[in-house]
This record gives sequence, structure tokens and C-alpha cells, in this order.
Amino acid sequence: MSRQEKLKELAKEMKEGYKLVKEKKDAEAIEKLRPFIILMRQSQAEQIRLFVYYSFAQFRTGDIDGFLETYENVKGMSPKNDEEKELKNQIDDLFINIMEELKKLQ
Repeated sequence: MSRQEKLKELAKEMKEGYKLVKEKKDAEAIEKLRPFIILMRQSQAEQIRLFVYYSFAQFRTGDIDGFLETYENVKGMSPKNDEEKELKNQIDDLFINIMEELKKLQ
């Protein structure tokens, strides 16, 4: 398999993970996206879309600690386009809502 074919296969896997998040098949999405998250964290790559989608799946599966860790990753990233700005705003809003709910419980 050529390098180009390997990259296409990786892109296909990542797109499948995004699709699973959109379909709210979050446990499957986490499994599909986890290898990419590990790789991106190790290389310190700023892949906002990947991290935000992954964080949504974490949140919906109840992995709040994981969500917070991923949110911290996204917080330090700079959006490169309008889509990334919107995704970053969505995760910021989710984080704010979580914090407000936690304050109500105290």
C-alpha cells in the first residue's frame, strides 16, 4: 500500500468517526477516533475538529474527566477558519453550561 493510499485510509477512518459522533453512536466514535487523538496529542497537532468531536462523544458517554482533558487541549488551540471558530465556541458553551450546572448542585 502506498503512502497516499495509507493517508486516504486514515482520512476515511477519521470521517467514519465524525459520522458516528453525528449519529450519537458515541462509544463507537470514541473507539474509532481514539488512535487519532493519541497521535495528535503526541505530535501536539492542532486538530480542533477532531478534538471537539471526540469531546462531544466523551461528554455524552459520561466521561467528564476525559471531556475536561480534551477541552483543555482545544482551549490552547488557535482556530484556522470559521468552522474551527464555531466548533471551539460550541465546546466553550458546553463547558460553561457544565460549570453552571455544577454550581447549582453546590
